Amino acid sequence: MGVRKEKKGAVPYKAMREAVFLAARAAKAAGLCTGGTGNCSMIDRAAGIVAMTPHDSDRVAKTWQEIVLMNLAGEVLDAPLGVEPTSEAAFHLAVYSARPDVAGICHTHAPYATVFAALGREIPPVITEALLYGGCCPLAPYAPPGTDALAKSIVETLGKRGMAALLARHGMIAVSPRDVDDAFRMAVHVEETAKACYRMAALVGLENVNAMIE
Repeated sequence: MGVRKEKKGAVPYKAMREAVFLAARAAKAAGLCTGGTGNCSMIDRAAGIVAMTPHDSDRVAKTWQEIVLMNLAGEVLDAPLGVEPTSEAAFHLAVYSARPDVAGICHTHAPYATVFAALGREIPPVITEALLYGGCCPLAPYAPPGTDALAKSIVETLGKRGMAALLARHGMIAVSPRDVDDAFRMAVHVEETAKACYRMAALVGLENVNAMIE
């Protein structure tokens, strides 16, 4: 989604910052993030500018003015005094650099998806909503949070067309070619699929769930 041109004297990229802030708030309201966990971003491809949630931010108490602007080189272009970008900025920037089709990213610690991530298991496509993000949600091998190694793991796992992935022992990421709100929507679909799979496994066992879809 393109970002509308700002009027002279306006706060830089207000529309994009508001979109990122609202997506982050929506992720918290949906129970996909708690406290300062998770992060969202969106890119203006024409300008090469990324709007990103700040580090360790309460999504309800803060305001859109604290959404940080960065370039793809990782330089902070605009942020209030004392506000830093999310500690996971590296993988947001890496995904945008590797995937020119991606316009928005939503990273969450959604409870059901994170169970699968902690177990080191992919989320199989047990409900039709999984088709919206490509089916199976693969697992990105573990790397410490905030590192270039994690960024590389995510980029390689998503590949050229992936829309969602689990981060081993960490959480999940969803991307969208449209905007950050659509990335949040994809994250919701991943969590709903994980929830359905978890409940099915409680009834018949995870191995039987996997056998049902093979």
